[in-house]
Amino acid sequence: MSDLTRRSALTAALLTGGTTAAFGCNAAPDDPPSKDEQFIMDAGLTKEEADCWSKVAEAAGAFFSLPELHPMDKQEVASAIHIVQNKLLGRPTYRKYLELAKASRPAEKPGEDD
Repeated sequence: MSDLTRRSALTAALLTGGTTAAFGCNAAPDDPPSKDEQFIMDAGLTKEEADCWSKVAEAAGAFFSLPELHPMDKQEVASAIHIVQNKLLGRPTYRKYLELAKASRPAEKPGEDD
C-alpha cells in the first residue's frame, strides 16, 4: 500500500502541470475537472480553488522545465509551492470555522448597537 505524502502529491501535481504546460492545454470553463481537481474538490476546495491548485502545478511544472541557474532554486520554489498549497488546503477548514462562529453568535435584536 502506497502512502501519500506531500512530496509524492507535489510530484504528481508537477508532472500533471508540466505535461499541461508543455502541450499548452488549458481546460475550458465547462470541461469536467481533472482527476487531481476532483480529488482536491472532494477534500473541500471549491472549483475556483481547484483551478488555482492546477495553475500552481502548471507554474511549478513550467519553472522546473527551465534551465537551472542556481542550485537552491528547486528547493526554494518547491517550498514556495508548498506554502501556496497549504494556504489552499486550509481554506475549507477556515470556511467551516467562520460558519460555526457565525452560527454560535446570538441573533441581534432590532435597534441594538454593537
